[in-house]
Amino acid sequence: MFTSDRHAIVGDLGADHFRFAVADVDQLTIDHLVNFRASDFPSCEEALLSYTKSLGSDPPRRASLAVAGYLDGDRAHMPGSTRTFTTRELKSALSFEELTVSSDAVAVARAAQVLSAHDLHYLCGEQNNMGPRLALAIGNNVRSAVACVDGTLETWAGNMSFGAADDQDLWFVEEIRAALGGREAGSLLSTDALLVLCNLPSAGLENRVTFTTVSEAFTAAMTQPDSSAAAGLARYQLWLFRFIQDVALATGARGGVYLAGELPMKLLPHLKAQASRSPFVRSGGPLSCTTIPVYVVDTLSAVLKGAAMACA
Repeated sequence: MFTSDRHAIVGDLGADHFRFAVADVDQLTIDHLVNFRASDFPSCEEALLSYTKSLGSDPPRRASLAVAGYLDGDRAHMPGSTRTFTTRELKSALSFEELTVSSDAVAVARAAQVLSAHDLHYLCGEQNNMGPRLALAIGNNVRSAVACVDGTLETWAGNMSFGAADDQDLWFVEEIRAALGGREAGSLLSTDALLVLCNLPSAGLENRVTFTTVSEAFTAAMTQPDSSAAAGLARYQLWLFRFIQDVALATGARGGVYLAGELPMKLLPHLKAQASRSPFVRSGGPLSCTTIPVYVVDTLSAVLKGAAMACA
Protein backbone atom coordinates (compact mmCIF):
# COMPACT_ATOMS: atom_id res chain seq x y z
CA MET A 1 0.00 0.00 0.00
CA PHE A 2 2.79 2.41 0.91
CA THR A 3 5.30 1.67 -1.79
CA SER A 4 7.21 4.95 -1.54
CA ASP A 5 9.96 5.35 1.03
CA ARG A 6 8.80 8.95 1.18
CA HIS A 7 5.86 7.99 3.39
CA ALA A 8 6.12 8.17 7.18
CA ILE A 9 3.84 7.74 10.15
CA VAL A 10 3.52 11.04 12.02
CA GLY A 11 2.01 11.61 15.43
CA ASP A 12 0.88 14.29 17.86
CA LEU A 13 1.00 12.91 21.41
CA GLY A 14 -0.69 14.74 24.26
CA ALA A 15 -1.90 13.97 27.75
CA ASP A 16 -5.45 13.48 26.45
CA HIS A 17 -4.97 12.46 22.81
CA PHE A 18 -2.89 10.37 20.43
CA ARG A 19 -3.24 11.60 16.84
CA PHE A 20 -1.61 9.64 14.04
CA ALA A 21 -1.50 9.98 10.26
CA VAL A 22 0.53 8.97 7.22
CA ALA A 23 2.44 11.81 5.63
CA ASP A 24 4.08 12.24 2.25
CA VAL A 25 7.26 13.90 3.48
CA ASP A 26 7.89 15.60 0.12
CA GLN A 27 4.41 17.04 -0.45
CA LEU A 28 3.58 17.35 3.27
CA THR A 29 0.14 15.88 2.66
CA ILE A 30 -1.60 14.11 5.53
CA ASP A 31 -3.77 11.00 5.10
CA HIS A 32 -5.26 8.18 7.21
CA LEU A 33 -5.73 10.53 10.17
CA VAL A 34 -7.01 9.11 13.46
CA ASN A 35 -7.62 10.81 16.79
CA PHE A 36 -7.43 8.37 19.71
CA ARG A 37 -8.33 9.17 23.29
CA ALA A 38 -5.20 8.60 25.34
CA SER A 39 -7.28 7.06 28.14
CA ASP A 40 -8.26 4.20 25.81
CA PHE A 41 -4.68 2.88 25.72
CA PRO A 42 -2.32 1.81 28.49
CA SER A 43 0.67 3.34 26.70
CA CYS A 44 1.82 5.32 23.66
CA GLU A 45 3.27 2.08 22.31
CA GLU A 46 -0.10 0.30 22.37
CA ALA A 47 -1.80 3.21 20.60
CA LEU A 48 0.85 3.37 17.89
CA LEU A 49 0.77 -0.41 17.46
CA SER A 50 -3.02 -0.28 17.00
CA TYR A 51 -2.63 2.42 14.37
CA THR A 52 0.07 0.62 12.38
CA LYS A 53 -2.07 -2.54 12.29
CA SER A 54 -4.93 -0.52 10.81
CA LEU A 55 -2.71 0.42 7.86
CA GLY A 56 -2.48 -3.15 6.58
CA SER A 57 0.36 -5.58 6.15
CA ASP A 58 2.97 -3.11 4.92
CA PRO A 59 2.81 0.17 6.89
CA PRO A 60 5.53 2.81 6.57
CA ARG A 61 8.69 1.84 8.43
CA ARG A 62 9.61 5.42 9.30
CA ALA A 63 7.94 7.53 11.96
CA SER A 64 8.17 10.98 13.50
CA LEU A 65 6.34 11.89 16.70
CA ALA A 66 5.76 15.26 18.36
CA VAL A 67 5.16 15.20 22.09
CA ALA A 68 3.19 17.83 24.02
CA GLY A 69 5.85 17.67 26.70
CA TYR A 70 9.59 17.60 27.01
CA LEU A 71 12.50 15.30 26.21
CA ASP A 72 15.07 14.22 28.75
CA GLY A 73 17.74 12.64 26.60
CA ASP A 74 16.11 9.63 24.95
CA ARG A 75 13.02 9.73 27.18
CA ALA A 76 9.85 11.65 26.36
CA HIS A 77 7.56 12.97 29.11
CA MET A 78 4.07 14.39 28.75
CA PRO A 79 3.16 16.92 31.46
CA GLY A 80 -0.09 16.20 33.24
CA SER A 81 0.34 12.51 32.53
CA THR A 82 2.38 9.62 33.88
CA ARG A 83 2.99 8.39 30.34
CA THR A 84 6.59 8.21 29.24
CA PHE A 85 8.67 6.27 26.72
CA THR A 86 12.12 6.14 25.20
CA THR A 87 12.81 6.52 21.49
CA ARG A 88 14.99 3.41 21.51
CA GLU A 89 12.35 1.19 23.15
CA LEU A 90 9.54 2.44 20.92
CA LYS A 91 11.60 2.03 17.74
CA SER A 92 12.44 -1.55 18.68
CA ALA A 93 8.89 -2.47 19.72
CA LEU A 94 7.36 -1.19 16.46
CA SER A 95 10.25 -2.39 14.25
CA PHE A 96 10.73 1.05 12.73
CA GLU A 97 13.75 1.67 10.54
CA GLU A 98 13.76 5.31 11.65
CA LEU A 99 12.03 7.08 14.53
CA THR A 100 12.30 10.78 15.35
CA VAL A 101 10.80 12.32 18.49
CA SER A 102 10.58 16.05 19.25
CA SER A 103 8.42 18.42 21.26
CA ASP A 104 5.28 19.88 19.71
CA ALA A 105 6.88 23.34 19.89
CA VAL A 106 9.79 22.15 17.76
CA ALA A 107 7.35 20.66 15.24
CA VAL A 108 5.36 23.91 14.98
CA ALA A 109 8.51 26.04 14.66
CA ARG A 110 9.75 23.72 11.93
CA ALA A 111 6.45 23.90 10.04
CA ALA A 112 5.94 27.66 10.44
CA GLN A 113 7.61 28.44 7.11
CA VAL A 114 5.15 26.27 5.16
CA LEU A 115 1.89 27.01 6.98
CA SER A 116 -0.87 28.52 4.86
CA ALA A 117 -3.59 31.02 5.72
CA HIS A 118 -5.85 28.03 6.48
CA ASP A 119 -3.46 27.01 9.27
CA LEU A 120 -3.09 30.42 10.89
CA HIS A 121 -5.18 33.08 12.64
CA TYR A 122 -3.45 36.46 12.45
CA LEU A 123 -3.55 38.57 15.62
CA CYS A 124 -1.28 41.58 15.21
CA GLY A 125 2.06 42.94 13.99
CA GLU A 126 3.59 43.53 10.58
CA GLN A 127 3.41 40.30 8.61
CA ASN A 128 6.65 39.22 6.95
CA ASN A 129 8.42 36.01 6.02
CA MET A 130 11.94 36.97 7.04
CA GLY A 131 13.79 36.15 10.22
CA PRO A 132 13.56 33.54 13.00
CA ARG A 133 10.14 32.11 13.84
CA LEU A 134 9.22 31.40 17.45
CA ALA A 135 6.69 28.72 18.42
CA LEU A 136 5.03 28.76 21.86
CA ALA A 137 2.97 25.69 22.74
CA ILE A 138 0.76 26.64 25.68
CA GLY A 139 -1.25 24.28 27.84
CA ASN A 140 -0.35 22.79 31.20
CA ASN A 141 3.00 24.58 30.78
CA VAL A 142 4.83 26.54 28.06
CA ARG A 143 7.06 24.80 25.53
CA SER A 144 9.05 26.86 23.05
CA ALA A 145 11.29 26.53 20.02
CA VAL A 146 12.82 28.88 17.47
CA ALA A 147 13.47 28.15 13.78
CA CYS A 148 16.13 30.03 11.86
CA VAL A 149 18.46 29.44 8.91
CA ASP A 150 20.65 27.17 11.03
CA GLY A 151 17.80 24.84 11.98
CA THR A 152 15.22 24.48 14.72
CA LEU A 153 16.19 24.61 18.37
CA GLU A 154 14.14 23.97 21.49
CA THR A 155 14.37 26.81 24.01
CA TRP A 156 13.48 27.08 27.66
CA ALA A 157 11.45 30.29 27.56
CA GLY A 158 8.88 28.75 29.89
CA ASN A 159 11.52 28.80 32.62
CA MET A 160 11.95 32.58 32.36
CA SER A 161 11.28 34.46 35.58
CA PHE A 162 8.15 36.56 35.39
CA GLY A 163 8.51 39.99 36.95
CA ALA A 164 5.48 41.85 38.27
CA ALA A 165 4.71 45.23 36.73
CA ASP A 166 3.32 46.75 39.94
CA ASP A 167 2.07 45.84 43.42
CA GLN A 168 -1.28 44.62 42.10
CA ASP A 169 0.47 42.45 39.53
CA LEU A 170 2.71 41.05 42.27
CA TRP A 171 -0.34 40.08 44.33
CA PHE A 172 -1.71 38.00 41.43
CA VAL A 173 1.69 36.39 40.82
CA GLU A 174 2.01 35.42 44.48
CA GLU A 175 -1.52 33.99 44.54
CA ILE A 176 -0.63 31.68 41.66
CA ARG A 177 2.69 30.78 43.24
CA ALA A 178 0.85 29.81 46.44
CA ALA A 179 -1.66 27.71 44.50
CA LEU A 180 0.66 26.06 41.96
CA GLY A 181 4.11 26.32 43.50
CA GLY A 182 5.89 28.33 40.80
CA ARG A 183 6.24 31.84 39.44
CA GLU A 184 8.10 31.23 36.20
CA ALA A 185 6.35 31.98 32.90
CA GLY A 186 5.46 28.34 32.28
CA SER A 187 3.48 28.24 35.54
CA LEU A 188 1.85 31.65 35.27
CA LEU A 189 0.62 31.04 31.71
CA SER A 190 -0.62 27.49 32.19
CA THR A 191 -4.23 26.37 32.01
CA ASP A 192 -4.22 25.85 35.78
CA ALA A 193 -2.96 29.40 36.32
CA LEU A 194 -5.73 30.80 34.16
CA LEU A 195 -8.30 29.00 36.30
CA VAL A 196 -6.66 30.31 39.48
CA LEU A 197 -6.88 33.86 38.13
CA CYS A 198 -10.53 33.42 37.15
CA ASN A 199 -11.37 32.12 40.63
CA LEU A 200 -9.69 34.91 42.60
CA PRO A 201 -12.05 37.29 44.46
CA SER A 202 -13.27 40.27 42.51
CA ALA A 203 -14.16 43.56 44.25
CA GLY A 204 -17.90 44.06 44.63
CA LEU A 205 -18.76 40.48 43.68
CA GLU A 206 -21.39 39.17 46.05
CA ASN A 207 -22.17 35.69 44.75
CA ARG A 208 -18.93 33.97 43.81
CA VAL A 209 -18.88 30.94 41.53
CA THR A 210 -15.97 28.53 41.43
CA PHE A 211 -14.97 27.62 37.89
CA THR A 212 -13.61 24.13 37.33
CA THR A 213 -13.02 24.33 33.57
CA VAL A 214 -11.68 26.93 31.18
CA SER A 215 -14.92 26.77 29.19
CA GLU A 216 -16.95 27.71 32.27
CA ALA A 217 -14.65 30.64 33.00
CA PHE A 218 -14.79 31.86 29.40
CA THR A 219 -18.59 31.75 29.35
CA ALA A 220 -18.76 33.76 32.57
CA ALA A 221 -16.20 36.27 31.29
CA MET A 222 -18.25 36.89 28.14
CA THR A 223 -21.63 37.15 29.86
CA GLN A 224 -20.58 38.85 33.12
CA PRO A 225 -18.06 41.62 32.43
CA ASP A 226 -17.75 42.45 36.15
CA SER A 227 -17.08 38.87 37.24
CA SER A 228 -13.88 37.39 38.64
CA ALA A 229 -13.63 35.37 35.44
CA ALA A 230 -13.53 38.50 33.30
CA ALA A 231 -10.89 40.08 35.56
CA GLY A 232 -8.82 36.91 35.57
CA LEU A 233 -9.01 36.49 31.81
CA ALA A 234 -7.96 40.12 31.27
CA ARG A 235 -4.98 39.67 33.59
CA TYR A 236 -3.95 36.45 31.84
CA GLN A 237 -4.04 38.09 28.41
CA LEU A 238 -1.90 41.01 29.61
CA TRP A 239 0.65 38.51 30.93
CA LEU A 240 0.56 36.45 27.74
CA PHE A 241 1.19 39.41 25.43
CA ARG A 242 3.91 40.68 27.77
CA PHE A 243 5.58 37.28 27.64
CA ILE A 244 5.23 37.14 23.84
CA GLN A 245 6.89 40.52 23.59
CA ASP A 246 9.77 39.66 25.92
CA VAL A 247 10.61 36.28 24.43
CA ALA A 248 10.23 37.54 20.85
CA LEU A 249 12.63 40.40 21.50
CA ALA A 250 15.04 38.03 23.28
CA THR A 251 15.08 35.59 20.35
CA GLY A 252 14.89 38.14 17.53
CA ALA A 253 11.76 36.49 16.16
CA ARG A 254 11.25 38.83 13.21
CA GLY A 255 9.51 36.04 11.34
CA GLY A 256 6.71 35.91 13.87
CA VAL A 257 5.42 34.27 17.03
CA TYR A 258 3.19 31.21 16.57
CA LEU A 259 0.91 30.31 19.48
CA ALA A 260 0.01 26.62 19.47
CA GLY A 261 -2.03 24.37 21.71
CA GLU A 262 -5.66 23.95 22.68
CA LEU A 263 -5.62 26.91 25.08
CA PRO A 264 -4.67 29.55 22.46
CA MET A 265 -7.39 28.21 20.17
CA LYS A 266 -9.97 28.50 22.96
CA LEU A 267 -8.70 31.99 23.70
CA LEU A 268 -8.78 33.07 20.05
CA PRO A 269 -11.82 35.42 20.18
CA HIS A 270 -10.45 37.07 23.33
CA LEU A 271 -6.93 37.37 21.92
CA LYS A 272 -8.27 38.98 18.74
CA ALA A 273 -10.19 41.51 20.83
CA GLN A 274 -7.11 42.22 22.95
CA ALA A 275 -4.92 42.56 19.84
CA SER A 276 -7.30 45.13 18.38
CA ARG A 277 -6.81 47.23 21.53
CA SER A 278 -3.00 47.39 21.14
CA PRO A 279 -1.82 44.24 22.92
CA PHE A 280 1.67 45.40 23.91
CA VAL A 281 2.44 47.76 26.73
CA ARG A 282 5.62 49.24 25.28
CA SER A 283 7.57 49.44 22.04
CA GLY A 284 10.67 50.95 20.51
CA GLY A 285 14.13 49.89 19.40
CA PRO A 286 15.25 48.23 16.17
CA LEU A 287 12.91 45.30 16.77
CA SER A 288 9.79 47.01 18.04
CA CYS A 289 7.20 44.73 19.63
CA THR A 290 4.57 46.29 17.38
CA THR A 291 6.37 44.94 14.29
CA ILE A 292 6.41 41.32 15.43
CA PRO A 293 3.63 39.33 13.75
CA VAL A 294 1.69 37.08 16.12
CA TYR A 295 -0.47 34.15 15.02
CA VAL A 296 -2.59 31.44 16.61
CA VAL A 297 -1.94 28.12 14.92
CA ASP A 298 -4.28 25.30 13.94
CA THR A 299 -2.18 22.97 16.07
CA LEU A 300 -3.18 19.64 14.53
CA SER A 301 -2.07 20.32 10.97
CA ALA A 302 0.99 22.30 12.07
CA VAL A 303 2.29 19.62 14.43
CA LEU A 304 1.80 16.81 11.92
CA LYS A 305 3.43 18.80 9.10
CA GLY A 306 6.33 19.65 11.36
CA ALA A 307 6.73 16.02 12.32
CA ALA A 308 6.74 15.07 8.64
CA MET A 309 9.44 17.63 7.87
CA ALA A 310 11.75 15.87 10.32
CA CYS A 311 11.73 12.87 7.97
CA ALA A 312 12.52 14.83 4.78
